[in-house]
Amino acid sequence: MSRRTTQDLHIDQERDGEIHPAFGVAVVTRRSGSGRSLFQSDLLHNETISLSVREAVRKRDLNHDWVHPGRELVEIEMSLAQWGSLVSSMGLGSGVPVTIRRSEHDAFVPEIPYQPRTAESLREVREVTEQMYAQVSAATAALHDAIHEKKGVRATKEALNALEGAVASAGSKAQFTVDSLVEAGEQVVAQARADIEAHVLEAARLTGAALSIEAASFDAPALPGPNTSREEPSDG
Repeated sequence: MSRRTTQDLHIDQERDGEIHPAFGVAVVTRRSGSGRSLFQSDLLHNETISLSVREAVRKRDLNHDWVHPGRELVEIEMSLAQWGSLVSSMGLGSGVPVTIRRSEHDAFVPEIPYQPRTAESLREVREVTEQMYAQVSAATAALHDAIHEKKGVRATKEALNALEGAVASAGSKAQFTVDSLVEAGEQVVAQARADIEAHVLEAARLTGAALSIEAASFDAPALPGPNTSREEPSDG
């Protein structure tokens, strides 16, 4: 691993301050607007988080350091669920998917077409189902042929073993595929939940109300049944 070099600061007359390649500022903003497609998200998001990293200039004035943002190096956009994962899982996993909006070399990165990944999961389920059906059908046909053509005990046993193997394989493949589909569905639910909670929190902030975000808060309220008695208001 090569050792990093050190570079002295220098004054930039045009920007009236000290600059250095390592100087930077990061700005986090919240965006609202029409639904946007984000990398590795199955929803169209109206509320997102944007993280921008810029070069920085430092100016000394009035016994204080003043840092001003300069040229933008990169801007990324995240869903609220992705932002939550980013700040709560530091150093874990291989990183959180984000959407690059601008970079040092590309002022406007092309938009991502809206293609939900659950559609890919459903396509894979159909493919696996068709393969399993074909294998079981072929093994059943072979057993049927061995019996009706009287090919003997050995051929019949081999055909039966092949059918049992096809059925067992179908079961394990089906379980794996269903588990993958369930996992994809849970991710979509988590994304939607994060967006809903963010909307509720923002409404609370704007109205000054104290709202509690709990799992039960999104359940339907219990309604009185036909046999539920209600107290009549007293006259006294």
